[in-house]
Amino acid sequence: MYKIWGTAFSLIGDLIMSLPQLNYYKNKHKDIYVNFIIHKKISYCAPLFFNHPLIDKIIISGEWSSFNEADYDLASKCDIVTTKIDHINKKILDRKHPDRIDWYNSRSCIEENALMSGINDLNQNLQNGEGYPLLSKWFDVGFDTPQKKGSYTYYKKDNDLNFTLSESISIWPFAGYGRSKNRNPDNEWWINLVNKFVENKIHVYHLGYINEPKLSSNSTYYHNLTNLDFFTQIKISLGTKLSLGTDSGSMWVLSAYKHPTLVLLTNWFENHKENYYATLPPNLNGDFIFKEGGFKDLLVEDVYEKCILRGVKKINEFDKIINFLK
Repeated sequence: MYKIWGTAFSLIGDLIMSLPQLNYYKNKHKDIYVNFIIHKKISYCAPLFFNHPLIDKIIISGEWSSFNEADYDLASKCDIVTTKIDHINKKILDRKHPDRIDWYNSRSCIEENALMSGINDLNQNLQNGEGYPLLSKWFDVGFDTPQKKGSYTYYKKDNDLNFTLSESISIWPFAGYGRSKNRNPDNEWWINLVNKFVENKIHVYHLGYINEPKLSSNSTYYHNLTNLDFFTQIKISLGTKLSLGTDSGSMWVLSAYKHPTLVLLTNWFENHKENYYATLPPNLNGDFIFKEGGFKDLLVEDVYEKCILRGVKKINEFDKIINFLK
């Protein structure tokens, strides 16, 4: 048995991008045991990886964004470690881009992530579909309803809000968190888009970081849920008809669940002049709009119409009543 320690540690998107490496190791070595490592600072995303068929144990690092002696001891006992180890000082070193800083001009996120793990033949050892990051949906999507505690129940109580949710749109407008000023459309653009949905009586669920600005004062059709924990937000987003956002960790997660997504994509990296889809989350149920050099020419009407074509719609009150009577 090959014991593996890895694969990526510090960012949610990178963890998702690294999942095809598990298929690679399985194809190469057959009998593997995977210790899947997550930095403590993003330990809240651990439930995403429950029930993954190739993850044997999820381990949270001993330090906030690094490792302690216990992490080193475990890594030292593994056959494959997806970063370098300093055995003299008993330290696990950070992963690094192996050759060029502008890797995005020639490789995809998934290919670059594999190279950072020491894998230079990823695609040659993957079969059909194994290059797509995939997660197991072990939970129910949408809004939870508190279940009666302390008693034996046969049936789960469902939340009536999920009918409305299932026909609506979830947005992750600022998921780049300012890492690039060009990564997201600006506040005014998002306000105009949300207003377009609200004017047409379409429910919008705003997800993301807790300090994001409110995009509408309409409490009937605009729902700001950025105060909720990340895993809960993902479950809610998966319950919508379509999720809209940028090339961010949240979109990578949703794509790994094969959820319908619309990604607003631009070449926001420095000197990103070719291979423009390097950061696009692969998703058979996904779509994208690419704008070179930022979103100044991105029309609200075009995005709105694309969302409508993907099934986002105004709730039919008659259908809503029928659903509640079921």
